[in-house]
Amino acid sequence: MTVAAKPNYSRGHQNPIQPAMGAASDGACKDDTFKLVAETRQQVSQVAESAREAIQAFYTEPHRLAEFIQSHGTPVYVLPGGPIPQIVLKALGLEPGFILPDQSPQFRGLQKLLERHTPLGSSVKPETQTFQHGVFVIPQSLFTMGFLSHQLHHWLAFRSGMDGYCPRARRLYKRFWREQQGKIGREVYKMDVEDILALKAAIARDLEALQFLKNIADEVLIPARQARRITYGTASA
Repeated sequence: MTVAAKPNYSRGHQNPIQPAMGAASDGACKDDTFKLVAETRQQVSQVAESAREAIQAFYTEPHRLAEFIQSHGTPVYVLPGGPIPQIVLKALGLEPGFILPDQSPQFRGLQKLLERHTPLGSSVKPETQTFQHGVFVIPQSLFTMGFLSHQLHHWLAFRSGMDGYCPRARRLYKRFWREQQGKIGREVYKMDVEDILALKAAIARDLEALQFLKNIADEVLIPARQARRITYGTASA
């Protein structure tokens, strides 16, 4: 069996692993809406391509994908099984997966929680962890290629400098789901333009990640699972 090559991020486009300088600046291209839309679409396409390359290279081994993420400065913590890790995350107001860096008390609480654990593949607890590029915190039950694929897309989009990941955008997005149940209503009349644009960007990033997950499942994950079933004689007739 041939092992897929490591993803190539230098094929004529910006490396999404490197934060884009000025990519998410508030005043970018104010007078050229069509150019802004085109540039955003190009970024979306680049992120999806880079995420697809990584999944195709490592889809048989979630640990290797996690190691790839860690090699670019974002630690991955796989927490032990049982409900406790998810309960603690929920108490901090955080969701499992890729967690964005910020200065909030919740994020500082997460840092203290992770002091008790070691990153994936490490046998020694780090003396300090700044998490300047965020951190992956994944309960063992969610350490699957499907979940990692969705979160990988968010990570790459964030590292590319795309809008929708600033603290304001994430706060508004959480409220959008918790209070509005994912429905936009009259509350938008009370929002200023910056809040509306921030919420719109956050929604767009999540829709893109979900669409990527659907595509990669159809193109890579499901065919790979079917191939393994055939190999081991468990495919249905």
